[in-house]
Amino acid sequence: MKKLIALTLVLLAAGCSSYKDVRPGLEGIHQISILGEDVKDTESNAYKQANAFCKDQKKKAEFLSDETFKATPNEVDVDTKMFKKSESVATDVSFRCI
Repeated sequence: MKKLIALTLVLLAAGCSSYKDVRPGLEGIHQISILGEDVKDTESNAYKQANAFCKDQKKKAEFLSDETFKATPNEVDVDTKMFKKSESVATDVSFRCI
């Protein structure tokens, strides 16, 4: 029984990890904010997470807005240890599942 519970917890954790940055919002409008070093990779990661989040609901993502900008530790309210370089890229995406 303990092994079954442990396996269930592992599977649940693995399922959530495919969209760890999604922040479910009111009225079905969800947000993703990702900090990275490369514009293409950061945007791609955000869109993949949104699509995975909606796919789990058997829906498709409708993207409402996205913004990618250069960011320094002083411009973004995060721990400076997250920055690998003096400048990084922040991507913010809003979407809903339809």
